[in-house]
Amino acid sequence: MATQQTQQTQQEENDVEVIALLMKEYEVLRAEIAQRVLSRMQILGFAGVAAALIAGLGEISWSKPAVYIAVLAFFLGLVWLRDCNQGIQRIGRHLRDVEAEVNRRAIRAYGSSALSWETNRNTERQRERPVWRFVGRLGGWTSRH
Repeated sequence: MATQQTQQTQQEENDVEVIALLMKEYEVLRAEIAQRVLSRMQILGFAGVAAALIAGLGEISWSKPAVYIAVLAFFLGLVWLRDCNQGIQRIGRHLRDVEAEVNRRAIRAYGSSALSWETNRNTERQRERPVWRFVGRLGGWTSRH
């Protein structure tokens, strides 16, 4: 009986240590998402300003190359935005896995779950109207899963 109690205590201590490590990973990944959100808006703003400046270098006309270069600059900004959004989605998928592991261990150690934001937000995204899910997939804001 004492051996079983000792094993259970060791398991709980192990769970507490692993939860602490996972929470650190969770915190770092949430900070990474926040940084990516800030940088994506800065780059998109830069692409918009660059496109406007290039287009405004002279007379705006479809026969002048400046218009095409401006459209290309803005398009590249949108492509970069989509790639950044997809990176955020990849981090979000990993965060859902971390949440599940933390919750599994927290229930065993403390009797209740600890994290739910990313999992709940993903569930809400999947309930959106099909047209918004499609637009979100085009822009990289949501994924199929």
